[in-house]
Amino acid sequence: MHVEIRSFNRSTLAMLVFVGVAFGVHGAAKASSARNEPVCVVSSKANLRAKPSTTARVTWVVGRNMPLQRLAVENGWSQVQDLRGQTHWVISKNVSSESSCAVVRVRTAALHRGPGATEPRADFKVADRYTPFRKVDRDGAWVRLEDDYRGSYWTRESNVWIPVKRSRMSF
Repeated sequence: MHVEIRSFNRSTLAMLVFVGVAFGVHGAAKASSARNEPVCVVSSKANLRAKPSTTARVTWVVGRNMPLQRLAVENGWSQVQDLRGQTHWVISKNVSSESSCAVVRVRTAALHRGPGATEPRADFKVADRYTPFRKVDRDGAWVRLEDDYRGSYWTRESNVWIPVKRSRMSF
């Protein structure tokens, strides 16, 4: 279906959604909502693979709370993208979109007890690249993270990669 829009406002958008639903075009939009969602590894360890098969080559082994961007779901497998933009396959039961997580994307990230560079450093002063955490809170440009041992740390949001939900509408 091709629709030419010369001016765009809220009523135009509402009309397009109505037309899309009326003509059954919503299937494309619904399929898109199942993709491009952030997920976290929920198992203690997950094998990321080159193809959706337990016999496929392992491309990366990651631990709990590793954030990934789910691109597709196929026969119990999720195609995911990592912070480097590389795609892998993981067994879908090993990931969940129910929580938020983050991974250190810089060489080392300074960890503080509170949000701000003037706050004292945490007991663990730095986290290395690829260290995964649960994302718990946000305060401006700072995020609060937790590890598996309930350690709580603050770091600059620019130090971590947190995938976000991407929406796409097509008709």
